[in-house]
Amino acid sequence: MKIVALVGGILLLALLAAQPVMGQTPINKVIPSGAKLFIAPMPDSFDEFLKSAFVSKKVPVEIVTEKEKADFQITGQAESQKASTAKKVIMWDWRSNEQASIQVSNLSSGEVVFAYSVNKTSSAHGKKSSAEACAKHLKEKIESKK
Repeated sequence: MKIVALVGGILLLALLAAQPVMGQTPINKVIPSGAKLFIAPMPDSFDEFLKSAFVSKKVPVEIVTEKEKADFQITGQAESQKASTAKKVIMWDWRSNEQASIQVSNLSSGEVVFAYSVNKTSSAHGKKSSAEACAKHLKEKIESKK
């Protein structure tokens, strides 16, 4: 009987801890259309590929050059692995393998509101393909309003 009461008490505390405190609004994970985004510098100029991808994929955001003017910030990493000699000789494949990941953070709350990772094997267009995949999925997130 004591165990049932103890478990019930723990569950009640967990439930209360998960609820927002009265007067405290839950953080909104929606990125609104037209939001101002700052793209932080990334290794191998991946940030430049992202900026181009946002334009080509028509992501409904405004890219700003100063972090202070932004609502959200994008940070990330990208890595390219060139085709090995064996891959070129045996498979006749000169394309690189690409990995990239991005995070979109709300600058006012610091919370990550979107994250995406892509792994492209034998990428025909290198970093451009990875950046376009990131832009496409961010656009879907913005347009879904979830």
